[in-house]
Amino acid sequence: MEVKEQLHFKDIISTLCQMPKTLKLVFTMEKKLFIKIVILSLITGLIPIVSLYVSQELINSLVRIQTELQTVLIIFCIYIAVSFFSDIISQISEYYNTKFQFSMNYKLNYIIMEKSSKLSLEDFENPEVYDKLERITREVAYKPYQIFQAAITMITATVTLISALTFLMVWNPTMSMLMLLVPVISLFYFLKIGQQEFFMQWKRTGEERRSWYLNYILTHDFSFKEVKLYRLKDYILEGYWTIKKKFMAQDTYILRKKTTFNLIYEVLVQLVGAVVIVVAILAAYTGKIMVGNVLSYIRSVGLVQSNSQSIINNIYSIYNSNLYMNQLFEFLEYREEHTNDDQTTERLEQAIYAVDIQDVSFQYPSSEQWSLQHVQLSFRAGERVAIVGPNGSGKSTLIKLLAGLYQIQEGDIKLNDTSIKKLNQESYMQQMAVLFQDYMKYEMTLQENIGFGQITKMDQTDQIKKSLHNVRADFLKNQSDYDLDMQLGLWFDEGRQLSGGQWQKVALARTYFREASLYILDEPSAALDPIAEKETFDTFFKLSREKIGIFISHRLIAAQQADRIIVMDQGKVVGQGKHNELMQNCPIYKHMYESENYEIDTRGEAEWKEAL
Repeated sequence: MEVKEQLHFKDIISTLCQMPKTLKLVFTMEKKLFIKIVILSLITGLIPIVSLYVSQELINSLVRIQTELQTVLIIFCIYIAVSFFSDIISQISEYYNTKFQFSMNYKLNYIIMEKSSKLSLEDFENPEVYDKLERITREVAYKPYQIFQAAITMITATVTLISALTFLMVWNPTMSMLMLLVPVISLFYFLKIGQQEFFMQWKRTGEERRSWYLNYILTHDFSFKEVKLYRLKDYILEGYWTIKKKFMAQDTYILRKKTTFNLIYEVLVQLVGAVVIVVAILAAYTGKIMVGNVLSYIRSVGLVQSNSQSIINNIYSIYNSNLYMNQLFEFLEYREEHTNDDQTTERLEQAIYAVDIQDVSFQYPSSEQWSLQHVQLSFRAGERVAIVGPNGSGKSTLIKLLAGLYQIQEGDIKLNDTSIKKLNQESYMQQMAVLFQDYMKYEMTLQENIGFGQITKMDQTDQIKKSLHNVRADFLKNQSDYDLDMQLGLWFDEGRQLSGGQWQKVALARTYFREASLYILDEPSAALDPIAEKETFDTFFKLSREKIGIFISHRLIAAQQADRIIVMDQGKVVGQGKHNELMQNCPIYKHMYESENYEIDTRGEAEWKEAL
């Protein structure tokens, strides 16, 4: 979306034309409530002028000496009835509006969450898409309802304004037109301020996210130890406050402009109102109208002033909020990930027994370098393969392509001799279990943490316990059995915090809970001690027997246990084979083995051999 700093009349028209689309979205969420609120707003708009007319007749009936007491009492009873009716309508409207607000808020959040789940990994790694999502989620709680509420208030104010102007026009058409002059002229300037305010908010989305992140660092447990140890508090607070001071200066500038203009506007409106009232008083003084009429005209002037101001404020609000709604609609209409999940694609009905990566190359949109270059690999059932290589060599990117998280740009990947491009994504993902390097630590129950591996079988508690037993997660046992209702993490009440290695075992159990034919582990032992590491690979080799097992590791002693080792560097496969073969034929592997970063010291090797 292109955001302009300068405002033109066509921009106003274009933005306000978005209104029907917004109201249609709102209408589809709560149709019955929507209709009830609109009807109530029309009634609310008519009540002030009815009350005004009845009060005028009441005063005039008192002034007329010949009016019977019974007539005065009847008019008085009507006046009281109108007041009671107004209060009842007001309370009913408040009830429906509040109910509509939280219902719409929940449903819109649900729609945004659902849409977000359909984006690709590349979209989440795109700063432009991420900024747009940030802007939307930050304001979804109130902006759409703000537009709806502004529209409803405008309906009420317009009905009251037209009624009051008609009332004045019957007496003096010139005064009626004069009352409209100032609001109409001021409307454009109000909208110009709204454009500047939105542009300011739009430009600072990136900094808003940074300030949120700084706040997040100081208010959550994951960073507490380093913040405390390295005395980062002052640096982070200073960074946060620097951003917020800049925001306060920007907000104050806009607020000053709005306040100055509002002051000028109010003075002009009061002057025009004073002129109309003086004319009405002179008319009464000369006997052209009665005292009750004068009071009703004075009240009409107040109604015109307040409701014209209300209409302007709500047009401003609608215009400003519609700029946000443009962003929301752009996001909701944004292309979704092409997942090959339609009926025209072929379903993978059997276990994966063969994977062939054919001349695959991949480049991230934000990078000029190729992350993968002409990769040619094959994997077969019953084979356990280790992938090693320096950081940034393309190992994790290859795994993400294989898992279907990125679209293949060049080359092809075949599963059981069928191109992954032709396969139904859901069907082949069901055959894969992947432990990512940045695995999730769900602040949920133990059962959910494991059950998410196979969501359709989350109620199979025996299988969940079996997965926990496979990874030797005895630390999660309550006396003799696993407490599946245990809350993990400290975000919620009665939660239990786990160490890095314990969280990793939970993630491994989640991976093994999935009944897959292809297991992929990306750095599965990064947070484990040598004994736990050995147990992890023992379990991996056991569970992946007669299946395809792939793991990425920087521990070459672990890689040596694999049937085959693949060496990657700078996006290319530079070697394949067993350890001894690679030591002779692959200089990079040999350098990794002998280098300081990858050298297996005597103590570490001894621990491994002892564990073995």
